[in-house]
Amino acid sequence: MISALDTTGLVLEGKSLNDLKLAAKQDPTQSIKVVAKQFESMFLNMLTKSMRGATDGNSLFDNNETRLYTEMLDQQFAQKIAAGKGLGLADMLVQQLTRNQVSPPPIETSAPMPIKKTFAPQAFTQGLPGSALTPLPVLLKDDAAKLFNVGMPQSTATPPTHTPGKSAMTPKQFVSQFSSHAASAGRELGVPAHGILAQAALESGWGKREIKQADGSPSYNLFGIKANAQWTGKVAEVTSTEYVNGAPQQRTARFRAYGSYEEAFKDYASLLKSSPRYQAVLNTNSASQFAQGLQHAGYATDPHYATKLSSIAEGSLLRSMA
Repeated sequence: MISALDTTGLVLEGKSLNDLKLAAKQDPTQSIKVVAKQFESMFLNMLTKSMRGATDGNSLFDNNETRLYTEMLDQQFAQKIAAGKGLGLADMLVQQLTRNQVSPPPIETSAPMPIKKTFAPQAFTQGLPGSALTPLPVLLKDDAAKLFNVGMPQSTATPPTHTPGKSAMTPKQFVSQFSSHAASAGRELGVPAHGILAQAALESGWGKREIKQADGSPSYNLFGIKANAQWTGKVAEVTSTEYVNGAPQQRTARFRAYGSYEEAFKDYASLLKSSPRYQAVLNTNSASQFAQGLQHAGYATDPHYATKLSSIAEGSLLRSMA
């Protein structure tokens, strides 16, 4: 039985290896503990060997015979330490390997559950002198690394999207979240997508000054589009800065409120496409022309609106979209 197996015996020895194979068939869970102890023993032996190799080796008694017996002594020390409390490496291996282990079916109705080949006893002979098998680091790279989450990418997800009402997004997050919407609107209007994205950034302060409704919920209005008499949807009333004869003034205005950012971009494109005042803006070749056209059409009262918009559109963050 596995409980009678000598865990301090060398896994490279023929008898120990055969006993461990038999024990694995009888009790896979307990055999994992034995293999883990063997692995920790080998690890300790490798550490000791590395430390011995760091010495200059010029001792008076340094010769082939003393080196042989020193290696045997180090090996025995490693086995004894691993058989006791050890370094805790064996316990970590057992914990990882048995965390999601499913109990095997009864032996009477099916064959015993085999131990995964990566952690079978023969795996620990790899990389040792005289072995023709694959070196141990190569073997562990694909299997063991997955178990311990070492060096494995946690995810390949895109940058997190912004949730309205939560912490303010960064400019990079703003571009990542809304670039596809801007591209769709740009194709519909025939204007550069980065010009549209720049306008959304200018009007909303990169999403940090997004218009809120009376109850604090988001309006998703990134373009500062006001609610005129023809607008039948939700409305958000806020105080905004308007320029009268070139002088800024604070006034309360009614703005359109949407159900999503996608809806906001679609309404923005529909507004520019259907309104006669913005026909000269459509099908422009550059973000600068687009910005000048918006200001001439009276999209905003800020006399420096086109300059600000062009500066954002031609910045390093959005220039790559051109």
